[in-house]
Amino acid sequence: MASHELAHPSRKILLVVTTGGFTHAGPVFEIGGILAARGHTIEFATLAGQERWTEGYEFVTKVYTLGPGPTSEQMNAHYLRMRTWDISQGIGGTMESKYLWDSFWPQTYRGLKAIMDDLDTRPSMMIADFFVDAVKDIHVEYKLPITQVWPQMPFLMMPCPYIPGEPGFQLEGTLTSEHASMWLRIKNELVILWDLPIIMKWMRWTKQMRLKNGVTYPSHRIQKPDYLIFINSFLGLEIPRDLPPTCAPIGPLICDTYPPLNEECHQFLTQHNKVLYIALGTHIILTNTDASKIINGLLHLLEEGLIDGVIWSIGKGGRQDLDVDTTYSMKTPTGGIKTLRLGDILSGKDSNWLCSFFVPQRSILDHPSTKIYFTHGGGSSANEGLFHGKPMLSMGVFMDQISNTTRLVAGGVAQPLNKFRFTSDELYDKGKKILADEDGSYERNTLRLMRIAHVASRRKHHAADLIEELMYDTELRIKDGKELRPMHLQTADMRMPVWKTKNWDLWAVSLLGMSTVFGGLGICGRILWLHRGGLLGTAKFLLGGSKWLRNLVK
Repeated sequence: MASHELAHPSRKILLVVTTGGFTHAGPVFEIGGILAARGHTIEFATLAGQERWTEGYEFVTKVYTLGPGPTSEQMNAHYLRMRTWDISQGIGGTMESKYLWDSFWPQTYRGLKAIMDDLDTRPSMMIADFFVDAVKDIHVEYKLPITQVWPQMPFLMMPCPYIPGEPGFQLEGTLTSEHASMWLRIKNELVILWDLPIIMKWMRWTKQMRLKNGVTYPSHRIQKPDYLIFINSFLGLEIPRDLPPTCAPIGPLICDTYPPLNEECHQFLTQHNKVLYIALGTHIILTNTDASKIINGLLHLLEEGLIDGVIWSIGKGGRQDLDVDTTYSMKTPTGGIKTLRLGDILSGKDSNWLCSFFVPQRSILDHPSTKIYFTHGGGSSANEGLFHGKPMLSMGVFMDQISNTTRLVAGGVAQPLNKFRFTSDELYDKGKKILADEDGSYERNTLRLMRIAHVASRRKHHAADLIEELMYDTELRIKDGKELRPMHLQTADMRMPVWKTKNWDLWAVSLLGMSTVFGGLGICGRILWLHRGGLLGTAKFLLGGSKWLRNLVK
């Protein structure tokens, strides 16, 4: 065998994405593509109806269906719930969706076990989206190396003492304790505490579900993972923190190529040179009231000439609560009043508006006529906005969108809008502040983070390196299901008792030694004090004897 084949053997790698939509699959495919280019065989496991996600990823050689996926009604109900969720009120509002996602664990677990039990289909590695908890069970039961891809630092893992609260559940506006008030830090610590009864109920439900499927070991609570964690973000957007060797920021995980402008978008961007692009995610469902506030704020920007056009990507689901007969008024350049109907805006009958169910987002963001990006701050959207160097208005709706909004603002590239409290005037004022950019800070910071993002985007190759390292390490350090040596990336503290990790035994011995020394000195001192009379007499006698001896010598 050639030395290259000996050092870099080809292996079968299974990509696993179940719930959450294609935005959860795209980053996983990016890593899979690099591994395929290195000669590895790439396969894909997902839920029914999502097999088409492999279109455009021809390196995927086989697709497994693990069971039925969520219905459109379930997904729509989830997004309606998330529209009203307020993180400041705790996590209770998310739990119905949590139960929904976790209800797909049994079929995913059984499907992955069937793949593992067949030697012809068993992979050497699994790379999964963070929603796929079942891969952690495969890791435990089969000693299979795995990787999970997260959009941000993992929830409830790798706690950091200078970041208040539980990882992933920080309140809006919270970054670190460095500039947070005492009250905000306390509120962050209470977020999970308030919902302990809800969490305990979910834990009992999860335990019963696992027992029904023959899984008797407890759910995974490891704080520092014994598998790879990849963060689809980069330091600059993410807050710097201490990480174990098994965790690495390797984003933005975005494709090197992307669809060009279609004729409609190309023509619009050619005819307008100060465009605001708005995309609040594929599944965000706007109320008619919120849509009206957004439109009125944008009309004010148009009136002032701060922008001369709007491209709005809004899907069919996002339009379901909109009243097309709603009307708006704006001033014309001649001083008159122009009335616009929402239905006409959405259908493209106004020359200043281009509304579409789908647009080539990255080509729009890359175009010089696009001056500002109004986003919900989701992981992919934030990454793409930064990669293409656009300042943003960010209105987080749920989960990582809220924390990303805080980070974008801290990075100096965005202004925030609160989904519950924003107004048309606030949208106008903040949009004007970004577009006017009187001190040049938005231009400077978008350029700064764009350059960092371009460099960081190359780290997906480092992700592939780590996967190969772990895969080769695991297959040669495990024999007949037994570990011959520890994982090469795992820190020793994960195999040690807490008292040894934190050197409590050394402190105990030191304190015991100090106590012994000082205790002994104390006892001696007490004995001397209690027998001071006899000791003084002895001392006088000895002194007297010494004088007699000196006289004798003379």
